[in-house]
Amino acid sequence: MKNNLLLTLIFAIALLSLDASAQYYYLPSATNGNPGGINTDSEYPVGGGLATTWSSISTPSATTPAWSTTQTLPFAFQFNGSAVTQYKVSTSGVLTFDVSATTAPSYTKAALPDAGIPNNSVCIWGLAAPGANDIIVNKTFGTAPNRQHWIMFSSFGVPGASCWTYWSIVLEESTQKIYLVDQRNSCTGATFSMGIQVNSTTAYTVAGNPSTPSLAGTAATAVDNKYYEFIPGSQPQNNLIGSNSLVANYLVLNQGPFPIAATYLNGGASTVTSATANYKINNGATVSAPVSGLAIATGTTGTITHPTAWTPAATGTYQLKFWTSNPNGVADDVPANDTLTKTVVVVSNIAVRKPLIEVFSSSTCAPCAPANTTFKALMDQQTAGDYHYIKYQMSWPGTGDPYYTAEAGSKRVFYNVNSVPNAQIDGGWNGHAGQITQTLLAQFKSVPSFMNMSGYYTVTGQKVDMVLNITPLVTTSKTLTLNVGIMEKSTTQNVKSNGETTFYHVMKKMVPDAAGTPFTNITENVMQTLNLSYTFNGSYTLPANATVPVNHATAHTVENFNNLSVMAWVQDNSTKEIYQSAELAASGIGAEENVSATVGIYPVPASDVVYMDFGRVSSSSVVYSVKNTAGQIVATGTVDPSTGIQTLPVSAFSTGLYFLEWSAGDLFHTQRFSVVH
Repeated sequence: MKNNLLLTLIFAIALLSLDASAQYYYLPSATNGNPGGINTDSEYPVGGGLATTWSSISTPSATTPAWSTTQTLPFAFQFNGSAVTQYKVSTSGVLTFDVSATTAPSYTKAALPDAGIPNNSVCIWGLAAPGANDIIVNKTFGTAPNRQHWIMFSSFGVPGASCWTYWSIVLEESTQKIYLVDQRNSCTGATFSMGIQVNSTTAYTVAGNPSTPSLAGTAATAVDNKYYEFIPGSQPQNNLIGSNSLVANYLVLNQGPFPIAATYLNGGASTVTSATANYKINNGATVSAPVSGLAIATGTTGTITHPTAWTPAATGTYQLKFWTSNPNGVADDVPANDTLTKTVVVVSNIAVRKPLIEVFSSSTCAPCAPANTTFKALMDQQTAGDYHYIKYQMSWPGTGDPYYTAEAGSKRVFYNVNSVPNAQIDGGWNGHAGQITQTLLAQFKSVPSFMNMSGYYTVTGQKVDMVLNITPLVTTSKTLTLNVGIMEKSTTQNVKSNGETTFYHVMKKMVPDAAGTPFTNITENVMQTLNLSYTFNGSYTLPANATVPVNHATAHTVENFNNLSVMAWVQDNSTKEIYQSAELAASGIGAEENVSATVGIYPVPASDVVYMDFGRVSSSSVVYSVKNTAGQIVATGTVDPSTGIQTLPVSAFSTGLYFLEWSAGDLFHTQRFSVVH
């Protein structure tokens, strides 16, 4: 009898233990991206740009809900506390580990739990797969024991709408976590029933079920992805999770002191009303202080600002470490996720960013016509010089645009562009060119730049000569790339099938090529002057289509050499970030220069010294260089116009003609003077 009671007690304890672990709680992602950052693949249709390493497991054009083939998990995984080895997925957005289920859930979603959903299922219910591109695919990322198995609904639709959306269910090895990843969406107003259903009476759902909206944008990368993280077990009471440091990447020294703040996700079950904030600069002393008056509810994100701001002593690079402790006056249940680290660069000055939009289009692309019309109207509303753009004509759909070039193809590969119309903004936004908004443009323009660029070009016959002045405002050992594209302001001869008759800012030639020119020796306030030149060869040709693009060695596609312009930008090829761009001015006159801002130079000719009067330049800093007729720099300097007339010794100069090139912000000018001994 005693043995039976003991066995009964042990069994009861085992059941309680199993029940304690057989549950879930979820947290929304606090920042954009994919969980863990392991999956870096772009989000495109099967056969339309999606990496070929994904495996298709369903049949497209499923007008009625259907199951995928049964799949075997690539690693050990537990669902709701029990081991599972196989799954299958419905075209209506439901993954089930009950592979014996026969009827696929309806295309009409409902609140979870629901009797129409099999036991042991994961739901993004509300998807539909009527189109030829609507395919479920899977792929495993990472290495054991930290792999992720992704099941993606690629280019799916929603019932009753003409649109597309991308979602994934992710199973994570070791942690046994399940993620629902919101990747891309063009379905305005679409909502979904999302969560985990154990059986017809038990489910763990995302807030808003069954009408949770998509939060992702249209970008084909993880830059705008959101996700929901389902974690097995009981939710801890107090758990602040560091999300994002709010300290800028670059700070201007004389604008301090700077607040130290970060966003934190409340991963605990209790609302956080107080905490201790801590930060450390480099290996200095820890600065700690209590923060009260918080109201961060469970599953939401709030900002925590340290009461003590930071005043850097000098320019330079600093390592900032920020962490919280004692949420609600008690020890954090999960202290490992409290800390955020960031590299901050303190500089002496900043520049106004001029974002660059690179547009991929084609005269054979039907959606490109309205997208280009919308984009051009937006650009026409901007103040001249605030934003820049250049267009690459593509080799598809069909036979492609006649003005496609191999260099445009190289840019497509560089950005992994597989559909048009497409646009890249400063190398940090990838999306539909017709969906760029004023708000989005302003977002990129608000990012400080640490480089001034200006320059001019001249066209003589079929030769284009270019001079660029680039002044970094920070010192870095990075190797960046100067890209230069000669473009035609408008073209009309590449008309094909999409109804467009005029095309704007069409790239004709990259100089020297699509790889650009290395930009190194980047030193704060040391201006670099680069001289480039390109001569278009042969005569005008109009290729029949993109299958035989122009051969620049023997021909060109310039319709009017008086209608050329030059775009230049400095880019980090490893991250694709563009630091600054400039549309060069014609004939040496700065695009935003006031003629009255010229510099006084006397005497002319000079023999021993030249006096330079920058007093009419409205700027606190002017960077200049002096070149001889061979293009060699013989003198450089940085001056404050308010300090009066500057002197330039020229007694060591050879007799001849010299060029004073100076820049101040967006102003650029070149003036001649001569030296006679």
